[in-house]
Amino acid sequence: MGHHSNWPEWVYVGVVIALMCWVGAEAWNAERLVEHIPADAEVIKVTGQQWFWTFEHEDGTKEIGELHVKVGKAYKFEIMSKDVNHSFNIHDYVVLMDAVPGRVNTVWFAPMEVGEHDIQCREYCGLIHYNMRGKLIIEDDSS
Repeated sequence: MGHHSNWPEWVYVGVVIALMCWVGAEAWNAERLVEHIPADAEVIKVTGQQWFWTFEHEDGTKEIGELHVKVGKAYKFEIMSKDVNHSFNIHDYVVLMDAVPGRVNTVWFAPMEVGEHDIQCREYCGLIHYNMRGKLIIEDDSS
């Protein structure tokens, strides 16, 4: 008989096709992150190091542990690490990207409402890893 259930063969084929589509969609989403960065996105250099995040804006302004951005604007993060692997995560915006020494990884987002969000390191990076937090502060464009 071969099959241990009474399901017709097309059910199995359907499940396999659905899984293949899902995996394909995931890969496409990852591509999309890089492919479709808005042309007017402001670049912010994000550097992870034990045990804090540094942010450098296009105009040279630097922030440590806090990142101020404007609502309704697109931002492109160029993420790197000075020491070990870190992982830059703004959970509320589903922004997650590895910070790896010697490499620049890119991800973008556009905050849509004013507020504060946690920035975390999602990669165990050493003793004080759990303290490697930051604040994303989204401000009104008029300020």
